[in-house]
Amino acid sequence: MTERKPIFLITGASGSGKTTIIPELLKQCAEYITLDLDAIYGPLNEWTLIKNVWIHFAKQISLNGRTTILCGTFMPGEYDEVDLKDYFKPYFIGLYCDDRTRELRLQARGWSDELINDHKEFNDWILNNAATAFNPSMPLINTSSISPSEVTEKIKGIVNQVLSES
Repeated sequence: MTERKPIFLITGASGSGKTTIIPELLKQCAEYITLDLDAIYGPLNEWTLIKNVWIHFAKQISLNGRTTILCGTFMPGEYDEVDLKDYFKPYFIGLYCDDRTRELRLQARGWSDELINDHKEFNDWILNNAATAFNPSMPLINTSSISPSEVTEKIKGIVNQVLSES
């Protein structure tokens, strides 16, 4: 097999800003193809299938010489389950925010306290495991008090650095 192609997976707990940054990624990173993992939830409602579909799309995109940035909650163990896991080298970039910011963001969506707490725990897991559960280790971006444009600038810097080194 040829060298694995890079794919960038923007992940994080709900409320961390993944969906919010997509319009900025589309503007600031037009040389890459940005996809929203949630975009086909509804017609498809099984996350393993959805993740496989997007990875298949990413392969077609890479055959056209383009790099994919996929935004949505995606963990290494889930990536290991996709059909084309050996085609890509996944680079995870983690978004996170402080507890109060996430709580306010999720309350605005009408989330229950129980679900908000579940994502607090997930956010904590990401913070505690970014260096060890991801290979390579996952850089983290705190979205608590910076704009989507600033978050996107940081993501673009990471993507450009990885691509220049590969």
